[in-house]
Amino acid sequence: MRLMKPEPTVFVFNSSLRSGCDYVIQTMRIVSIQHQVYGIALGDIVSFSRWFAGHDRWVVRRIYGATIIRPIALVPGIRFRWVRLFTYCGYACLLRLYLALVYPGNRKRLWFFEPFHMPILLTVFSGYTKIYDCVDYFPGFNAQTKREHDIVMARASYVFANSGSLAKKLKQTRSDVFRVPLGIAEELFHKRPSPIRPKKKTFIVGYIGSISDRIDFPLLRIIVQRLPDVRFEFVGPMEPNVFDTRGQAMNEMKQILHFSNVHWERWVSKNEIPEFLARVDVGLIPYRVDTDFNRYCFPMKTLEYFAMGRPIVTTNIAALAVYSQKGLVRIAQNANEFIRAIQFYRTNGWKQKQQQTQRLEAARHSWKNKVNMIISVLNSAGPGQ
Repeated sequence: MRLMKPEPTVFVFNSSLRSGCDYVIQTMRIVSIQHQVYGIALGDIVSFSRWFAGHDRWVVRRIYGATIIRPIALVPGIRFRWVRLFTYCGYACLLRLYLALVYPGNRKRLWFFEPFHMPILLTVFSGYTKIYDCVDYFPGFNAQTKREHDIVMARASYVFANSGSLAKKLKQTRSDVFRVPLGIAEELFHKRPSPIRPKKKTFIVGYIGSISDRIDFPLLRIIVQRLPDVRFEFVGPMEPNVFDTRGQAMNEMKQILHFSNVHWERWVSKNEIPEFLARVDVGLIPYRVDTDFNRYCFPMKTLEYFAMGRPIVTTNIAALAVYSQKGLVRIAQNANEFIRAIQFYRTNGWKQKQQQTQRLEAARHSWKNKVNMIISVLNSAGPGQ
């Protein structure tokens, strides 16, 4: 879809490039087809001494269709928030000056996904069309993030939400929130293995994604302990310090790993995700639901399980209620219901019709569909918006 005018677009994001964060990478790639794209990788900030001593010394790099800036802090102490903000603002000002010289008179866009550090950066990029592509319910994260979220909700030109439940929640403070698809790298799942596989001696329940305090570890421990003949496989890196709990997730995961029927693979490439899910019989989403941040999320793993035609057992996440009503996921309120659901799928399997419906739903949530929907909204407002 061609835009009315090729405005340069600046992406600001907090995920490290090393994490391979899809919502950042895929969005930049698609937008870069029609635009000149620039990015500030806030999550890759590094001190000057560490940068100088390292092997990967870069400040500007062309990657994922974008020109990416990696902030290097010349002031010691990047563990302090004010040092990080000072550094981010410096690089943002330099980028704004550069774009003003290279694209004089062109309208410009600022696209961001999280509210972290954004209030001051919105000021730096004043006059830009500001696109808040909201990927989680950030007021439920912590008090500081709620304050930042409230500011960007008021100042953003456009706000987009990736699920109906998130859009409904955001509309409590702003009525003009647009709902868009979540986004999934559908090209990874084009060559799917046949869903009809020979019977296996081992029944596998799988989880893919970060290991963090978003997981309900006490619930998970009960499930694993009471199903000793079921193999539980986890694939994903440790994500420490979520919800300001230092090291808790690692300690909890170590206890889970004491059980002989649990295996944890900390790293696989994205291209290996379909291969992992091909050997999984049930997909698991054991998130805590005692925080709004989790209750109103839309786990990307849902669509990855859908793309592979796998039954899902999940805690009570608002965005997944519609799929429960369609019979595509099973919502479990406690450990007993998780266990009964897993045993049900072990006995009865998963119907081809449900697998086909899951895959159609996953295809609807492609990154291309999501980005094109956002661009369509921007275009419908006309130039100057």
